[in-house]
Amino acid sequence: MTLDDYRSRFQLPPGTVYLDHAATGVLSQDALEAASDFLAGRAGTVDGRFPNNFPSDLERIDRARDRAARLVGADLEDVAIVPNTSYGLNLVAQGLSWRPGDRVSVPGCEFPSNLLPWRALHDQGVEVDLVPHRDGAFSVDDIAASIQPQTRVVAVSAVQFLSGFRAELDAIGELCRERGVLFVVDAIQAVGVLDLDVSAFQPDLLAVGGHKWLGSMQGAGFVVVAPTLRDRLRPLRGWLNGPVDWDDFEASGLDLHPDATRFHVGTMPTANLYALDAALGLMLEVGPDVIEAAALGAAQRLADGLAALGYERVGLGGSAIVTVRADDPEALHAALLEAGVAVSLRSRLVRFSPHASTLPDAADAALEVVASVTRSAVTVS
Repeated sequence: MTLDDYRSRFQLPPGTVYLDHAATGVLSQDALEAASDFLAGRAGTVDGRFPNNFPSDLERIDRARDRAARLVGADLEDVAIVPNTSYGLNLVAQGLSWRPGDRVSVPGCEFPSNLLPWRALHDQGVEVDLVPHRDGAFSVDDIAASIQPQTRVVAVSAVQFLSGFRAELDAIGELCRERGVLFVVDAIQAVGVLDLDVSAFQPDLLAVGGHKWLGSMQGAGFVVVAPTLRDRLRPLRGWLNGPVDWDDFEASGLDLHPDATRFHVGTMPTANLYALDAALGLMLEVGPDVIEAAALGAAQRLADGLAALGYERVGLGGSAIVTVRADDPEALHAALLEAGVAVSLRSRLVRFSPHASTLPDAADAALEVVASVTRSAVTVS
């Protein structure tokens, strides 16, 4: 599949410029059709199909896991489907046996999903050390300085949600292995847009939600759990954690699956899963390297254009997120939305987040709006 073929699978209305994938991604036609097909089957409106299609749903789970593993360079046995990033991170936060005095190192610029699960351990005597940052960026040395003898986990985002800072995962992973500390990665702002290979940085757990850069729906994502961590975690218990005797459900016991599917608790939001499977398949077809190059190219086009207009970029970049300061961020954000350009306003900063599906003229259209607002502000002053 070519990049043009990939882009043709996204059908936004004419005049709409979507630069807000860091908030919510756009569903491709593939994802939409997959979810719609599942729902039509459940409604009994498809000839020759009964509403109960659970056996085929289980097959789709396996295919989605395989595609997720291939996308990030993981082994299939290490991948499980989860509802969202928060759930994935809580596999460690709630599944590890903690001791009073244990510590967790977390950058002070993390999104709440990678901060609150660790802070909630305070009643168990676990302390959180916030790694200092500068505009959402931190160094490996900053991480190293935060690690104490009692530190058991270092948890970082692969890409910081606001500044777009791209963490040095390879170096942080090596540091954690040297110090004997678990390495947990929130990758929701990276997987689906950056070409990540978990074999390079070896996280103990990587968690991804599907509704941003993966171009799927809320309610379905995946985790990669290293075999060395898998047996140390206590999963929430349900009927899908282990082998199921379909002829005698009363025979089901407490045995867990030997692989990461031990973290599958019960019935999943299946329409969302079908969409995730289709989105993963589309990305594999075009290639994660092609997606990364196109997305970073679009981000650089925006960054250069915004800089030329006098806007200061926040952070060090390195991802497809471009965030800038503005004298009147609310007015700039409102003007962009009025012109049909979707971006985010976060902490009085304006965040642009293009994807591989973003066409060059879309970035240029956004820059034209920014230029118009800038000229108007100069005229008024």
